[in-house]
Amino acid sequence: MVDGSRSRGSYRDRHGRGSRQLLLSPLFRTGSRNTSFAQIVNGACEFLQSFYPDELSNLKWQVRDAPKLGPDAVSVTRWSVRHEDMTIIIYRLPIERLGHVRRSDALHERMHIEECVFSAVAKLLGKEPWELMDRD
Repeated sequence: MVDGSRSRGSYRDRHGRGSRQLLLSPLFRTGSRNTSFAQIVNGACEFLQSFYPDELSNLKWQVRDAPKLGPDAVSVTRWSVRHEDMTIIIYRLPIERLGHVRRSDALHERMHIEECVFSAVAKLLGKEPWELMDRD
């Protein structure tokens, strides 16, 4: 017969070895989705700054969860550009959840985020996104 008086805590402390701990230390955990999204945006922006040092020396970027929507909004933007202070704003939730087929592949997710960054920077510079890689 099963002893119903055992608490869940004592059940976890099997054989006197203490409660279970996480397998990986904090050094090896990757963080939340927000931090990895921001790291991808940072990497893409820094890459573009190194590729266009003169044009993008003052580039600033921000990652926000979502844009403010008015009552008559028809669509959700994935990024916005402020020409006056050379700033692009990348919106995490619309990029992660809208406009592309969900893929479990981290590489495709990264490429989708970078595509939005390239589109925002291209708009800021008055170019098409594919022109950013053509430096002839």
